[in-house]
Amino acid sequence: MSDYFQRPQRLPWPDLPMPTARIASLVYILLIIYASIFPFNFNFGVGSAALDWIDAPIPRYITSFDVFTNILGYLPLGFLTVFAVYPRLKAYKALVFALLLGGILSGSLESLQTWLTTRIPSNVDWWANIGGATLGALLAMPLDPKWLSGSGFQHRRIEWFGLRTSGIILLLAFPFAQIYPQSAWLAMGDWGGVWVSKSLWKDSFNFAGLEIATTMLAWLGAGCSLALAMRSRAPKVRILLMLLVFTIILKALFSGIQFGVERSFLWLTPSALWGMIFSSLILIAILQLKNKWLYLFAILSLIGMILLLNLFPKNPYYTATIQEWRHGRLIHFNHLMAWLAWIWPIGAALSMIKGLKRSKSI
Repeated sequence: MSDYFQRPQRLPWPDLPMPTARIASLVYILLIIYASIFPFNFNFGVGSAALDWIDAPIPRYITSFDVFTNILGYLPLGFLTVFAVYPRLKAYKALVFALLLGGILSGSLESLQTWLTTRIPSNVDWWANIGGATLGALLAMPLDPKWLSGSGFQHRRIEWFGLRTSGIILLLAFPFAQIYPQSAWLAMGDWGGVWVSKSLWKDSFNFAGLEIATTMLAWLGAGCSLALAMRSRAPKVRILLMLLVFTIILKALFSGIQFGVERSFLWLTPSALWGMIFSSLILIAILQLKNKWLYLFAILSLIGMILLLNLFPKNPYYTATIQEWRHGRLIHFNHLMAWLAWIWPIGAALSMIKGLKRSKSI
């Protein structure tokens, strides 16, 4: 009998396209276009040709910030492009396509910047953008076909989130909502002039205690609302802790780009750090409770965070940071991230309402 026994062969993973990657690539291209030529105030009478930047002399002053930003900006484009063209193009064909796409897109935008008074087209930027797209493609090429085809992502998505997409959107948007400076770490929903009176509190405040409370409520509200969007079999604690670590890294990266490497972690004050630690420990315990308690903690935490942000005085150090930020680098990108920080709590509330209606109908 052993003579006729054959070990079952491992079936090859099916080569399937990934529509989500194509949509993500298109959205990212639109973001690059917006960030490169906004506010679209073209002046075609400047007297320069569209391609003069190609053979222009190298600028006398090239900062590492500009080169690094251009590489970093086009790196996700190259990464997503490899997913988007799979399985029609694989390996080095996908690499060449990502390189050409990055070069054509960047070259077109550099040409359009010729007629923008606030922009200076540069062949150095063009080469940096091509390098970023190439590096991103090289990072994606070695991945297994089950990930390039999206089957691996789809399996995790169904296992952790089911058919709900709101939770995934909130999860992906959360780290980017922290890029714009807030008066407290992780706090979102500072709606500025929405509240009628700002002068109700005239006494001096313990801003350290206020930052601890706001940070704790922000992370508890965000963690509970994200956990409610996950299925019971999802490793909620691990996902949320990984999200928090990634958010810290992303915040430090953009703070370093904006204000300098020496100030990458200036926002992580002792108050913010202890607030984040305390709320993480509480969140781990809360996640063991039933969903009805998670809804209660999420709603109360989000409401408390918004009240603290909008009714209480702003930390003077935060006010100084905002003034420097608004006149700093990446001004158009900053504006987008500010909107994301303002609307994230609203999205979390809508996601919880949708999940509550669905649970009642089952």
